[in-house]
Amino acid sequence: MAVLQQPVSHTNPFAQQIGDALAPAGTFIATVLDIRDEFGVTRQKFQSTEMEKVDLTCFLFGFRDAQGNPHRVASRQMRISGNEKSALFGFLKSLLGRAPTFGWDYCSLKGAKCLLTVEHVQRRDGSGVFAAIAALSPVPAGFGQSAQPAAPMPVAPAPRPQPAPPQAQVLTPHAAAPEITAPDDDVPF
Repeated sequence: MAVLQQPVSHTNPFAQQIGDALAPAGTFIATVLDIRDEFGVTRQKFQSTEMEKVDLTCFLFGFRDAQGNPHRVASRQMRISGNEKSALFGFLKSLLGRAPTFGWDYCSLKGAKCLLTVEHVQRRDGSGVFAAIAALSPVPAGFGQSAQPAAPMPVAPAPRPQPAPPQAQVLTPHAAAPEITAPDDDVPF
């Protein structure tokens, strides 16, 4: 007899801080609020029935929506690995905009700003949606800051009106002025 068992749950370490509020979908300037590492976690190997002990990490981001309401969203748990094909390596590469260097402590990213794209993903059990991180990137220089020129911009003089080309129409003192029409809109420039 086959017995259907509940899968081993990989609860997010920030679930209590995030709460039940669903973060809005979109792209926001976010701050890395916290990074939580867990060592010696027992979990099922990928596409196997064997169990393994692994070290996992998870990132918590905070941002404000257009109305100024604060939201939090967490990454999925990733195995701590420096392999170039690992999820953590790709995650850090997206966050930094370059490959991370070996021997560097990624927990130093706490307080760092980034562009964070949030998407709503359907839960596997069909019980609703949750906010997931779709993309990360560094914040471009000057993004989100008011642009202030170094010196006042010079004002260009207004163009002088050109005289109208002569027309083959004879005007008498009591004749009406010729009608000015707009150019055809379907003429390609």
